[in-house]
Amino acid sequence: MGLRQMSFAGGVLILAVIVIRGLTINLLSKKMFNALWAISVVRLMIPFSIPSAFSVYSLMGSLAPGEGGYQAVGVLLTRAAGQTASMTGSASHAANAVSIWTVVWAVGILICAVLFCMAYWKCRKEFQTSLLVDNDFTRNWLSIHRQRCRIFVRQSSRFSSPLTYGVFHPLILMPASTRWENTDSLKYVFAHEYVHIRRFDSIRKLVLIAVLCVHWFNPLVWVMYILANRDMELSCDEAVVRLFGENTKAAYARTLIRMEEARGDLTPLCSNFSKNAIEERITAIMKIKKITVFHLF
Repeated sequence: MGLRQMSFAGGVLILAVIVIRGLTINLLSKKMFNALWAISVVRLMIPFSIPSAFSVYSLMGSLAPGEGGYQAVGVLLTRAAGQTASMTGSASHAANAVSIWTVVWAVGILICAVLFCMAYWKCRKEFQTSLLVDNDFTRNWLSIHRQRCRIFVRQSSRFSSPLTYGVFHPLILMPASTRWENTDSLKYVFAHEYVHIRRFDSIRKLVLIAVLCVHWFNPLVWVMYILANRDMELSCDEAVVRLFGENTKAAYARTLIRMEEARGDLTPLCSNFSKNAIEERITAIMKIKKITVFHLF
């Protein structure tokens, strides 16, 4: 299976996920959509199809043994033999077209990779100017939420909303204007970021970026990239509400709104607390029920 065939098959699956998402966004657990996007990513990256009894090829094959089926197969074989000469004559032209397509595709990958690398480099430079936070709240929080990899809490005036960054050395970056005495809001912020860390969302984002670079020519892959990142945030929101209880939905939504008012620039390699569609997130939070349909624990 060639790259364009892989991209087409993945695009069909992405369309199906978009339809399912639109119809069941407030019915299914948000973990379900993360799983569906993961399946779409796998479909885009594997160069073969999984055989199925319901495939188009199976249906075509079932027509041959019937009455007149062998005659039809014979006609097809005869036509194929008659076209061999013309196909040979156009082989060089097809080879040239393939080579042009390969060059265009490679240039597109290079451009996308350079843009994301520039974003990464910019973020890294800004992270290096951040300062380590050491106060009563962070010390208590870090003592409770221990991971194999040490979590760092830093703050910077270059960012106006919280975000999580890093895989091997996860970092929670808070804005310099953070009111550390407001522990009621901070507990929601840190719980949200901790879910990102525990689920390794930074790796998910890197995988999405890699798939986007490879399939840059497919607009449905760009849609998947946007919606998959948004669903990571929705899933973390759901986890926070389930952790603190349904009666905290309004308080958590107000925290989101305050963070959205201070939103900064886009940081595609980070897990942001408030960078996606805020209206969809607040609506989803307020519609979270105690047990959703097909809830995944």
